[in-house]
Parts: sequence; C-alpha cells; structure tokens
Amino acid sequence: MCKSETKTPPKPSTTPSSSQPTSGVTPPCHPNCTLASQTIATSPTNRARTKIGVGEEVKLTVTGNPATWAITSGTGTLSPSSGTHNSVTFTADENAGSVTITATGSGCSCSNSITFNVVRPSDWTMKRKPGTNLRHTHGRPGCGWRGIMHVHPNDVNFYRVEVREKDSQFVATGCISHFSGDYHGNYPPPDRVSGWIPLRAHTDAGGTEWTGIDKIDTGDYSVADAGAAPPFKIGSGYFPITMQWRVVGKANIRDFANVRQEEELFDTGRCESRKGSNTEFTKYDDPTSTP
Repeated sequence: MCKSETKTPPKPSTTPSSSQPTSGVTPPCHPNCTLASQTIATSPTNRARTKIGVGEEVKLTVTGNPATWAITSGTGTLSPSSGTHNSVTFTADENAGSVTITATGSGCSCSNSITFNVVRPSDWTMKRKPGTNLRHTHGRPGCGWRGIMHVHPNDVNFYRVEVREKDSQFVATGCISHFSGDYHGNYPPPDRVSGWIPLRAHTDAGGTEWTGIDKIDTGDYSVADAGAAPPFKIGSGYFPITMQWRVVGKANIRDFANVRQEEELFDTGRCESRKGSNTEFTKYDDPTSTP
C-alpha cells in the first residue's frame, strides 16, 4: 500500500493585502482634494458664493485627507492657521481684490485651490423706516422722517463693517439763506464725527443695513422766513454728507462718496426732504403727524 501524500502548505505572500495595511505604509491619497465653501452669513441666500465683502467669514472644507491650508495669493487670515485640518475658516480683511486659498492633502501630493473676489462697500442709499409716519405740523411747511441706511453692493454681506458720519455745514438759498454755515450734527470738535454704528441685517433687495435710525427733518419754516400762507417764499438748501466706513477692529477709515441731504420749499407749501436717493414730502395743510 502507498501512503497518502501530505500536501505542502503554500508559502505566505510577500505582498500585503489592501485590506490589511502594514505599519509605515502611506495611507491612500485622494487626488481630487475637492473643496467646498460656505459663508458664515446666511444672507445672501447663495452661501457657496465666492464674491464676499470685506471682513466676511467663510468656512472651507476639503474631502478626503486632512490638509494643510495656505493663502497663496492676496490677504486675509485662516483659522486654525497651522497644522492639518479638514476645515478652516477664512476671514477677509479690509483689502479688495482676489484671494486664493490652497489646500494640500496630508500624506500625498493632492491639492486644490479656491479663489474669492473680496469687495469693499461701494455706496449707500437710504429708505424711510417701515411703519413710521412723517413728522409734520398742520398749517406750516415742514417735513421730517426716519431713515435706515443701506450699504451696497447687495450680493455680499458687510456685517463686520461699521459706519459713521462726518459733520457738514448747510448751504442755503432763498428764504432760508441765513442758515448757511449751520452744522448738521453738531458733533464735538476737533474731529466733528458721530460715533461708529455697526452694520448688521442684510436683505437681497436692500443690501446691508445699519443698526441706527437717522432723523432727517427740515424743521418747520417760520412765518418770518417763509410767510404765513401760499404763496410761500421759496428756499432750498443742502448738507454735503460724507459717511465713513471701516472693518471692525481695523484702523483704516475710508470715505464714501459725498451725498447731499437736501430740502426745498415750494411756493405752494409743498416741502421736500431728500437723502440717500430717497425723497419724502408734505403739504403745509396736511394733518399733523409724528414719526
């Protein structure tokens, strides 16, 4: 009889299984290093936008391996500013322009970049505060209203910007010409500026609003200046308003373009008050009202 043969077991493979990583082996690389961005501000509604306002904050996330992050073009800050992370927060500074941020995946050479267009406030307009009345005294020409400032452009959010008003002097003609030279806000010298007012709420239609309420008022034209009844003596005047802005925590202060705050009295007793592209008016015989 022949003895049964015993099979020799196979030698172990020298190639490790992909499901059994060995120590010292570089982890798999994700060559796409896909980046996603989301603005901290929830308005405008497009939170994946790459056009942002000065001071805006954006959360950046990379898929796959944690990454080292760097601002490779432009200025701003990243938090955390060192180490490897799946997400960081980019904060734009006060400079307008293009900013590129690059994420390089750890353990491999994959990298990807995202570029933001940072914009400064361009201009401002004013609207009458919703739900408020005009200020008027029956029988006298005069008009007052309460205004809310809106900073543009509307497709970014300036929630980390604050504004203030420089004082200015009245320039008048006609029946109120003797008021020329009067100060608008009577802000204390030597700076003659108001306190800083932060911008907060944002709407796609209006832009970024300030938290204050502006009081725009012609006052009542006196009988001595304008007469007692139609036809009234005519007159007009304006303050050359300069608003200033800065990013919160920054030292640089910048001016908006000059905007006139105007008033005008017509011989019919119509009084107009204008500021920031908004006009309100009353007629001398309108009912008395308060804001």
